[in-house]
Amino acid sequence: MTLYTRLTDTQEQAFKENADDFAKLQPRLDEVRSMAMSRLDRAGLVGGPDILNCLICIACEGWTHGEDGKCGSCSHTWFSHNVK
Repeated sequence: MTLYTRLTDTQEQAFKENADDFAKLQPRLDEVRSMAMSRLDRAGLVGGPDILNCLICIACEGWTHGEDGKCGSCSHTWFSHNVK
């Protein structure tokens, strides 16, 4: 299958169902991310020149620039990160 291959009706339906499922998940993910940022803000860890890029890690002294601006040595998944 190439990028410009016509999808079958079954394939189109599978993509639609996936999109619907992810759309249902997004509000909960937004709520969890908001609660996490609020918790860190109340603890004085949000704001200033440093950008928190992981909602689980404490500040990493061995920070290296990694993919999408997150620490190259962070072992947490995408869902742990403050992705806008």
